[in-house]
Amino acid sequence: MVRKIDEKKTRRALRRLSRARKAADEAGTPDRELSEWEGEFLGSLEERLETYGSAFNDPDKGNTEEALSARQTVKLREIEKKAKGKARKPMSRGQGFRRKPPGYTSRSRDINEDIGAPPAERPAQGPDPATPEDRRARFRVVRDDDTDV
Repeated sequence: MVRKIDEKKTRRALRRLSRARKAADEAGTPDRELSEWEGEFLGSLEERLETYGSAFNDPDKGNTEEALSARQTVKLREIEKKAKGKARKPMSRGQGFRRKPPGYTSRSRDINEDIGAPPAERPAQGPDPATPEDRRARFRVVRDDDTDV
């Protein structure tokens, strides 16, 4: 099954690739230069776009009418930001386990409050037959010929 990709979308993707590569080359600073992997990534995308009109084949990877898959688009956007000097920010470390301010009340339930409460009574489930004959009497076995045992 051959997909039909709009030529405008293919040309737009090729222009984005060339702009990203050009911006990274013009930046001249080491933090804005493309890594070896990013250079190969842009080269392989360009090659596939020129050959096939699309850089991916699996329809599960993105919209079948687009020239780039969803992940390729995200990575290209990251490369463009890196070339502009707006590199990815590292993950924040968060607040950690620091103490809460005085007067802070949690909205969650305190498990220690349940310790003093008496256990809830379980409803009776009926008498438990003491002898095996009583247990057998509760169940009826039916054979294929539909006669009782």
